[in-house]
Amino acid sequence: MTRSTVGLNLLWLVPGAVGGSEQSTLASVRALRELAPDDLALRLFVLEPFAAAHPDVVDSFPTELLPVSGRSRAVRIAAESTWLAGRTRRTHLVHHAGGTAPPVRGAPYVLTVHDLQPLERQATHGTGKRAYLAAAIPPSIRRARAVAVPSDFVRRSVLDHVEVDPARVVTVPHGVTVPEVPSAEAEADVRSRLDLRGPVVLYPAITYPHKNHATLVAAFAQLRRAHPEAVLVLTGAPGSAEADLAQQVRALGVADGVRRVGRVPDAEVAALFRVASVVAVPSTYEGFGLPAAEAMAAGVPVVAADATSLPEVVGDAGVLVDPLDPGAWAGAIGALLDDPDRGSRLAERGLERVARFSWAANAAAFADLYRRALAEG
Repeated sequence: MTRSTVGLNLLWLVPGAVGGSEQSTLASVRALRELAPDDLALRLFVLEPFAAAHPDVVDSFPTELLPVSGRSRAVRIAAESTWLAGRTRRTHLVHHAGGTAPPVRGAPYVLTVHDLQPLERQATHGTGKRAYLAAAIPPSIRRARAVAVPSDFVRRSVLDHVEVDPARVVTVPHGVTVPEVPSAEAEADVRSRLDLRGPVVLYPAITYPHKNHATLVAAFAQLRRAHPEAVLVLTGAPGSAEADLAQQVRALGVADGVRRVGRVPDAEVAALFRVASVVAVPSTYEGFGLPAAEAMAAGVPVVAADATSLPEVVGDAGVLVDPLDPGAWAGAIGALLDDPDRGSRLAERGLERVARFSWAANAAAFADLYRRALAEG
């Protein structure tokens, strides 16, 4: 059987800097590794820090390393039109997985658009980045043989903003990795180390403005009036709203109840899911909403923002709340703390709902997308 070579452009993926799209892209690549389609040969193009952070991925495929740190966006963008274009001339197809395609390309391509936040929520990006993305995203979509999006919400956004054949825009939902059940020792360790004596409200997210930590912290200050023993645990790397978060925590006088632990290993995340009473996801903008889906997979009740893709993912398996109403958040979280039986029912419903999101199905959908794009050649 003749195999078609598909190059996967991951030069945009700076480890620890791109949030949920890093997790979802890595999981898709690993799922494609497990699928191992006979007719497709995947080849990776990555930054050196990516190879250091994810050796299991680069060891699984032929991989070419761009010898730069990735800290300069301008260097990465230039490399896509030079270094990458030169190295993909003999590939049959390239998958640009970061939302844009370079103006100079070595092969036809498919595109993943994680969301259109730069076009729809302009205040969340700096002027330079916003101008670049506003100029780069629409033509990248129009020239692609196919565009993969993680939710119907993003699909509608793409069709609203860009004149493109709807048949070319395909919803490929993320899968959800079921967290490993931690040992009793790991659970006890995280409780002791973080001093988690009361009910735990968990939010795993980089501190970007649209992740909306501000509403959750304001709600937590109200929640503590009825639940003074409650603890808010915030995981995730620091983003541009980190300083604002720290200032708000101090100003509201809740520093003793907030644990800002930063980015933590997967094993510790699993332990935190295990000890959490509620996972809160107040983000005002999500292309999919992995934290909510992962919480459901871990059997934890979810309170999520009634915005963008989150209702599509959570459905009736969680509580949906106005993302900008701290009082509503305090009430919703407090109601679950007061009624553990209701939380258990929501958790069971979440386990049933999240079963529809598998990485095996995600990989099969991408393989079919590649075949469809290759057939146009």
